[in-house]
Amino acid sequence: MISNALLKFAAAHDWHAAEDEEYVFGKFSGYCFTAKTSEALSSYFVPLAGISPEDLLDLSKYIEEGRFALKLVDYEMTDNFLSLRAKDTLFNSTAKQIERFLTQLTEKLNEFDLNPQNCIICGQPSETESLYVGLYAYTHPECLDKEGIDYTAAISKDTADSEELLILKRDGDGEELIAYDIDVENKLLPPKSENLAALAAEMDLYSDDLIRDLAELCAVPSVKGTAEKNAPFGQATADALDVFLRQAKSLGFRTKNIDYMAGYAEYGPEESNEMIACVCHLDVVPSGDGWTGDPWTLRQEDGKLIARGVNDDKGPALAALYAAKALMDDPDYSPDKRIRIIVGLDEESGSACMEHYVKHEEIPKNGFTADADFPAIYAEKGIARLRFTIPRLRDDVILTAKAGGAVNMVPSSCKVELKDGTVKTFEGVTAHGSRPELGQNAINLAVEFLEAEIDEDSFVSFYSKYFSEAGGKALGLAYEDESGSTTANAGLLDIDEEQAELVVDLRYPVSFDIDSALDKLNDSLAKEGVSLRVQENMEPLYLPKTSPLISTLMEVYNEATGTQGHAVAIGGGTYARSIPNICAYGPAFPGDEDVAHQADEWIVTEKLLAAACIYRNAFRKLASKE
Repeated sequence: MISNALLKFAAAHDWHAAEDEEYVFGKFSGYCFTAKTSEALSSYFVPLAGISPEDLLDLSKYIEEGRFALKLVDYEMTDNFLSLRAKDTLFNSTAKQIERFLTQLTEKLNEFDLNPQNCIICGQPSETESLYVGLYAYTHPECLDKEGIDYTAAISKDTADSEELLILKRDGDGEELIAYDIDVENKLLPPKSENLAALAAEMDLYSDDLIRDLAELCAVPSVKGTAEKNAPFGQATADALDVFLRQAKSLGFRTKNIDYMAGYAEYGPEESNEMIACVCHLDVVPSGDGWTGDPWTLRQEDGKLIARGVNDDKGPALAALYAAKALMDDPDYSPDKRIRIIVGLDEESGSACMEHYVKHEEIPKNGFTADADFPAIYAEKGIARLRFTIPRLRDDVILTAKAGGAVNMVPSSCKVELKDGTVKTFEGVTAHGSRPELGQNAINLAVEFLEAEIDEDSFVSFYSKYFSEAGGKALGLAYEDESGSTTANAGLLDIDEEQAELVVDLRYPVSFDIDSALDKLNDSLAKEGVSLRVQENMEPLYLPKTSPLISTLMEVYNEATGTQGHAVAIGGGTYARSIPNICAYGPAFPGDEDVAHQADEWIVTEKLLAAACIYRNAFRKLASKE
């Protein structure tokens, strides 16, 4: 779909319209552009092949600083293209405004050592113009069958000495800066599109049935509700389980409803005393606002499936089910172990579903959860939530202070009111609590300012003493092993006349003795009149990279995708922690956008089928004799 303004602009600059009139393309100031619009979203694409990592960072900062008046939904630099997407902005305005925008952008591009005629695949100059994967760019005909160099991945000899390249992006509403990083040395490259297509093609036989079942499952608004008889997590979650088990039974699986708290579908030799599993969940978060269609009606648009739960986690649950079905239908394969698809109904609210399963049902010998990312995640740091309470003193100068909206996010704002009536707000940059070094904590900024400008304050003194160094060093919680180092994010602050409360998100390495360290810290703080309460402590998860499960899953993934990926350790927590002998494994591929819990939640159909193919291969390996 092309807007009238874009059509006028294209005509004035001799641009071309695609035969289906879905997009236009042409040159502006020597650069190749492709553009398309819709009622909700407008997109522009320009090649960046050959750009240096330094210029890539400069361009990203330029966009973030808002030097042209756009309210971006998002932007992306990947596969040698810059794509800009926006709602209700200049893109949907007049042809003159579009020209002004492109002028500003190309003037910035001209500052770089970037040849507009570089081949989109190899990055070297070319004289051949083409539509490459539907986008206007220069190519070498001989490069079309070659593996390209992704300059936008920031991997080059020039960056070999740098561990990370920081990229700033805006959140979905364009209101708040969020920090992300690119790990240059250990970056996991996404599989080639042709490899994903080949994997998806292996599941073509089941594609229509999977999508049909997914539509039925997504039609159930399985948000946790009030407990009822035969519905401990609400009637909608029970309805979702009924649908899934009926679908599984119709495919030939043995099924079991575990008190409407969980359930499973299983196939394989009933006499076998060994079982491998894939763990998923059928509960979802509320739909929320911002959808462009009914959240509970599955839509297919531009190769994507759109509905609440398609990504998290109903789509992956059915991908695993049909992966096992493909093995069931294979006349040349017979598993030595039972294959079980376990589904819970309370993952989004604490995973009481899996607590019940573990108490009453058989534990898998091994397996994975389809509720995270590829490749295999072998280690997940421990996660503790620590609440510090500091009593207020008569001479303290801070009257009130508030910061943070969630303990697992770096606070982007801290508002402080002093007793003399002064009110000041400090603005930082948010990031996920597992990577606080990527953000700029607004509490830190407030304390640094107040320490220099005001008289003594008990909270400022406490914070300066214990949080001036990163990684929990002053708290006695710093530690490092193969899973990474300790991170401590001061996520929530609330100061009133009686007390100051600071809640910290602590992520600690898998071999760290957290209990002993917290005992020592508590003893030290008690002498200062500060109390420490552990609100929550989620134990680490660790499976050695060389373990049969991790090595098998990595072998399957690399063979299927044609990549040389490696198992990873993360600071976050996955559903794998809820049941023994399980690790996280897909369905998202490296580089995929995280759209779980968002409006218009989606998953690329081809990637869902590719994940199903990988799960089929993993089941085949895990369910066979060692």
